[in-house]
Amino acid sequence: MLGSLDAATRRQVEDELRLLEGVRARNPLEAYVPHVKQVVFHASGEDLKVFLGGNRSGKTTAGIVDDLIQALDVRDVPKHLRGFKRWSPPFYCRVVTPDLGQTLDQVVLQKIREWCPPGALAGGSLDKAFDQRLRVLRFANGSWFQFMSNDQDLDKFGGAALHRVHYDEEPRQDIRRESLARLIDYGGDEVFTMTPLRGMSWMYDDVWVPFQEKRLNGATVVLVDMDDNPHLDERTKVRVLAEYSPEERLARKSGLFVHFAGLVYSEFSSEAHVKPALSELPDGVEVFGGIDPGIRHMAAVVFAYLDADDNLVVFDELALQGHTISEVCKEIELKKLRWGCEPRWWVIDPASRNKNNQTGRSDQMEFADHGIFTSPGQNAVRPGINKVKERLRAGKLVVTADCPELISEFKKYRWASPKRSENDAREAPVKRDDHLLDALRYVVMSRPLTPVSVPVESLSVQERMFRESLKGLGERVHDSGNGPGQFI
Repeated sequence: MLGSLDAATRRQVEDELRLLEGVRARNPLEAYVPHVKQVVFHASGEDLKVFLGGNRSGKTTAGIVDDLIQALDVRDVPKHLRGFKRWSPPFYCRVVTPDLGQTLDQVVLQKIREWCPPGALAGGSLDKAFDQRLRVLRFANGSWFQFMSNDQDLDKFGGAALHRVHYDEEPRQDIRRESLARLIDYGGDEVFTMTPLRGMSWMYDDVWVPFQEKRLNGATVVLVDMDDNPHLDERTKVRVLAEYSPEERLARKSGLFVHFAGLVYSEFSSEAHVKPALSELPDGVEVFGGIDPGIRHMAAVVFAYLDADDNLVVFDELALQGHTISEVCKEIELKKLRWGCEPRWWVIDPASRNKNNQTGRSDQMEFADHGIFTSPGQNAVRPGINKVKERLRAGKLVVTADCPELISEFKKYRWASPKRSENDAREAPVKRDDHLLDALRYVVMSRPLTPVSVPVESLSVQERMFRESLKGLGERVHDSGNGPGQFI
């Protein structure tokens, strides 16, 4: 292209290019032009910023550049990026990566080397500014980045007060909770730049679902597709994505949370199986309940009725965290008063029969002490799941809007990831987000779908044989000309 220019014009263009190269060498951020979704991410001043992106959507670059904008002096931040600056130096930031080997060395530090003005680093270069032993990068103005990983022990995550914690890919939940405490002194912020490859994880429950339901306050969540990055080669993108399963393709391309192993209750849909909340119970229905008394986790109770057409309707629930059996029973009594009903029977997790070695008493006994008399349910998981599926497919199981936790569990309950060896354990559901579903399963196993009746003759074998003999005799008489049905 330069060859088509006249000599004077070409010299002018070459001088300008050398000038631009010099500017970029002194401050690479001058060349950083964020795409539209990156601008939304950078512009947020919220205490929680989440960049949910597919692979190569620019998430790590956006996160590191945003960290640098905060750590640098204003004079080192290009004018087109200064509006994204929230913090003034010294700025203390913890960057949590999946590991301290390949991800830190070959991705995160390389991004910093690519975009950080060398003169802003202590010693004038990344190599001099980075403490390999402590894994701390120091800036000339007193700012620093501390690098940690998702595979470190939790006790490593204490320490200094921070302005920011930046998670490059999804961290363990206990690491997030521990790091939150480091932000209190400065009223710091959290940044997540991640592709959701862990399926329906705690990030799905704590961030994505509240964001979708418009109840995530003080937060910005940016969903970024590969296609939002204008710098990717289309042909290569198609070739790479073709290597993944449809579920993984959604996560890697579009940054969506997906069930990699598949839903257990794929038959369940809000349109077919969720009905409006009831104001009162219909007359003449049989009411009963199921209990999963997970005291250490979540005590789950479902209230259901069966109508004359064999429709099982779950009309209320209890999802109680950290409650004693006494407190659970009080909540059950309040629900009974609310609905003006007395369940005909209660079915409970059969493990509740097990007696405590110290007290000699069981959870089932404790419930009976408070007036809730229960029968042990059937705890065969696969047969129970099949019975629930039968009702869902037949349209004989519905849940009212008064049961949001149960509805949520239906939508998240999934099979464990497929095993790689034929000697591995058989397929089983992930033991998570299932307490109310367990309680429902006990109910359904106690009230399975009524089979379609098929007329069955009540004749004995001898009677059927005698009838066939008479039939044959009659046919022979008919053929002899004595008239239909006449015997001699």
